[in-house]
Amino acid sequence: MRNQTALEELGAKISLIVEKYTRIKDENIMLSQELASTKKKVEELNQEVLKLQESEELREMEIEDITQKIGKLLA
Repeated sequence: MRNQTALEELGAKISLIVEKYTRIKDENIMLSQELASTKKKVEELNQEVLKLQESEELREMEIEDITQKIGKLLA
């Protein structure tokens, strides 16, 4: 009788451990997918920032060119 009770207790503990493992495994999968998605979004945003920086540099060069032309006209 005692062996069966101990066996049932052990079985219950093992079931709890398996449930926790499954829950953590599922959470890990979800977090991995979320991380991959976030990394992709960050990369897209980095590309957008680079494009905006390049565009800003071109505008600054155009403004410089216009400023020089106006300076030459006024001189």
